[in-house]
Amino acid sequence: MLDSQNMLSSIDMLAQQVSHAWKDTANLQLSIPTKSIQQVVLFGMGGSALGMDVVQHLYTEQTKVPLLIVNDYKVPGYINEHTLAIFSSYSGTTEETLMAAKIVQQRTKHVAVITTGGSLAQLPGYIINPTYNPCGQPRIAVGYAVTGLLRILQRAGIIQITDQDIDNAIHFIDGNRELLNDAAKETAERCKNKLLLFIGSEHLLGNVHIVTNQTNENGKHFAGYFAIPELNHHLLEGLSNPAATKQLHLVLIESNLYHERVQKRYDITKQVLDKQGISHEQFITTATTPLQQSFEVLQWGSYLSFYIAAAHNIDPSPIPWVDYFKHALAK
Repeated sequence: MLDSQNMLSSIDMLAQQVSHAWKDTANLQLSIPTKSIQQVVLFGMGGSALGMDVVQHLYTEQTKVPLLIVNDYKVPGYINEHTLAIFSSYSGTTEETLMAAKIVQQRTKHVAVITTGGSLAQLPGYIINPTYNPCGQPRIAVGYAVTGLLRILQRAGIIQITDQDIDNAIHFIDGNRELLNDAAKETAERCKNKLLLFIGSEHLLGNVHIVTNQTNENGKHFAGYFAIPELNHHLLEGLSNPAATKQLHLVLIESNLYHERVQKRYDITKQVLDKQGISHEQFITTATTPLQQSFEVLQWGSYLSFYIAAAHNIDPSPIPWVDYFKHALAK
């Protein structure tokens, strides 16, 4: 098995990443007047933006202000003095994020960062000490990114989350790690020769995004994602042509915490897939809370992307085409 940078160990240590990040931010102080914040906007690219995607979907029903994500050079016009701006860049040197930060700081003083260093580390926030990410890849440091963001939003009064909530999530993923590893390995074997579409809903949509990105980068394997109920309004017709759609394999990430109508949609969607001859399988979450299910899917998905790379006999850490693009852009 090719794993030159020890990515598997980083995936194994998701629980330690979460624990480490929560302890390191226990005394985090941010001067943010909660009542004046009308929106929270995270600026980040690639793996550094995935934490907000997870949190955004986890806390949709709880937050009283919108949680937004910007993956661009341009700063939206709605950024103002009532915005909490969070800049997430694992390296602290991401071009788009740094350019946005210069502009945003002229509009609001309420800023925070999630980074390991670089110029972003001069701003207040969570400076990651990535002890439990030996492979050094930002996309496998999501435990740090998600947990650091949870703490910043807690301190800003945007979400409510307790030490017990985090401890329960850590206990669940640590106790179920081997089961999730084995389940991912079996799924990878079935997926290795298929075009993958991941399907999810509600509080797990951010995780569906993560497993898609990790499958692309780690597995060097095509993957996309769709959401139920939205896909029921168009994708079911789009599976008819061309003939290559029969090479698709859909992985449906299911939860007993989804709305009951959404759960029914999964059952009928699978009926339609069977009638159209599209292969599919399901990953059914077993945790009892949205937060625990989120980390459960995060652990399983990271393993899945790793074992897809192994199925192709590919080292998961190098990203030659992304590196090529960055080098070409820098000329």
